[in-house]
Parts: sequence; structure tokens; C-alpha cells
Amino acid sequence: MPLNVHRVRQLLKEFDFPSLFREELGWDLHNAPFEIQLDGQTKKLQAVAHKRGMVALQCPTSAGGRLPEYSVRRKIEQQVAKAAHEHLIIFTDAAQTTQIWQWVKRETGKPAACREHAFHKSQTGDALIQKLQAIAFTLAEEETLVLGDVTRRARVGFDVARVTKRFYEQFQKEHAAFLKFIAGITESADNNGMRPSCLTA
Repeated sequence: MPLNVHRVRQLLKEFDFPSLFREELGWDLHNAPFEIQLDGQTKKLQAVAHKRGMVALQCPTSAGGRLPEYSVRRKIEQQVAKAAHEHLIIFTDAAQTTQIWQWVKRETGKPAACREHAFHKSQTGDALIQKLQAIAFTLAEEETLVLGDVTRRARVGFDVARVTKRFYEQFQKEHAAFLKFIAGITESADNNGMRPSCLTA
């Protein structure tokens, strides 16, 4: 079932992640504090939902603070992974204007690959909503749904680098084929018969 885009956009702009995940994405309630140790200090996150063992967490910025830098976000993620191996973290600023959605791809024998999507409440959020569509679940799926299905869907939505690489490789093939095609067209042929009639005087 397609997402209610208007409602999802509204909840994103309101930073209402529990309602977003439970009411629109079909995740389950997991409203609990979540603590990690970061550089000798306790860092508090908030679990907002879960699906078959995958946890969605909000990492809010304290009043007056700024969103953590990328290197700090990665440290936070690595600590979270010790308690919740499969997860999605939403970093939010104190003023509730900006979100950074972070998901990390893990494959055996390969280094972890971090994927992030930044959203500002002044934006439409269409690109993020498209990603969220991948991790929206219906009641009809509940009976057979397992963790592997959830992680696979998260990869479909958030593994942008994989999609971009595939698109680039396909573009390269089609570009090369096009160059081969036009290589045999001489300038004379172009002038005498290939020019569209609408461009002639």
C-alpha cells in the first residue's frame, strides 16, 4: 500500500518519529531510553520503533548544541551496534530544523558502509519519503515477515551508492553504444539528410 505522502511529510516536519514509524510505516512500539558510552561519557538516545529486531533510534542534540560531525556520528553508530546490531539512527538538532538519517550496510568480509540522508524541514522531503517507502510494512506482511526482510528493504531504500553505481555503469554502456552509432554519420550526411525539417529555413 502506498504511503500517505502528505501525512508522512507532516510528521517529518514535526519531528514526530513515533507516529511516523508506527502509524505510517507499520513498525512496532519501542518507546524506551537507549544509552551508550561515548568517549567516557553517557550518551542518551531514544528508541522510537522496531521491526523484527531492527531498531529505529533518535539521537537528539542537547540544547544549544550542534549536530554531531560525521566522525562523531560514526562513533555513536558503532556503539549502538554493540546493543542493536540492525538499526537506523535519526540525528536531530536542538532547534528541530534538521535531521540526518543514518543506516549502515554490513556485509561479511567487507567494511561497513555508512549511508546518510539529510533533511531540513523547509524541504519537501520527497527524496527521503521515497526511501521510507521501502521500509513501510502492511498488515498482510506481518505473518511471514522476518528480520532479513526488514534489512533487505532498508538496503533497497538507503543503499544509494549501490543504486548510483549501477546507474552510472548502465549509462556508460549506453553512452558507448550511442557513440558507435553516430561515428558512421558524416558531416555531409548530417547536412543533406539528417537535419530535422523544422530547423531548415
